[in-house]
Amino acid sequence: MTRQSTITIATTASPEQVYACLRDPRRYGDWLPRSVSYRGTTPGRTSSAAIGDTYVDHTPLGKVRGVVTDASPNRLVAFRQATDDDALTIDIVYRLEPTAGGCAVTRTGRIAVAGRLRPVGPLVTALVRRENRRTMARLKEHLDGPAPR
Repeated sequence: MTRQSTITIATTASPEQVYACLRDPRRYGDWLPRSVSYRGTTPGRTSSAAIGDTYVDHTPLGKVRGVVTDASPNRLVAFRQATDDDALTIDIVYRLEPTAGGCAVTRTGRIAVAGRLRPVGPLVTALVRRENRRTMARLKEHLDGPAPR
């Protein structure tokens, strides 16, 4: 079972500022609080977002290992995440487009559920999509400040 979703936010931040947030897993805790689905990130050896750099996300399903699959400074960052048994595989691409007022950030996620998770695939997909929306909302809030009430 494979699903794809795309979320775009507009921010007043520059592509350089957005890229700096996304490229360094060591700093995710600065802007992305833990949740039921996301329990933190353990970065690999570097913070450069160079292709091949690794990290681990901690989730209710266990460790989800990630690797940077593409990186173009101030334009694009892509990751592949998977459980050790490949029951869950997620490909994430962030595209950064300059705008007159800052930057548009588009996150496209491809979620594949197999093996032990197949029977609960729709639930897993819904949880991942909800977490994707939360991640983008928190990124925007971090970059632009809290929304006025």
